[in-house]
Amino acid sequence: MSTESRRVAVTKAFGRARRLGLEIDADPAFHALIECWVTGELTMPQARERYLAVLKEREQSRRDRGLSNRPDPAVPEEEAKPSTGEVGAGDEPSLQRVRKRRRTRKPE
Repeated sequence: MSTESRRVAVTKAFGRARRLGLEIDADPAFHALIECWVTGELTMPQARERYLAVLKEREQSRRDRGLSNRPDPAVPEEEAKPSTGEVGAGDEPSLQRVRKRRRTRKPE
């Protein structure tokens, strides 16, 4: 698949998602992974694996800061307290790791 056809596929997929009212992650790390796929630096399974790692890291970071809106299964419901903090604008360390991976990727 050429770079141009991948870029068209991304544009169509994002457009279709927006028309359906689905949110597209605004995190720069997500968009960096999509761009890596478009340019052929990553396969889609690799991009998916890395994105899932970003999501897992993001959720762990929120839990560590007490900002998760998901209940922790290890905490009984009556002990869970609602979060009053704010979620940060972005996860810069994740983006830096994505960029580092892009620079250090070995040719296939």
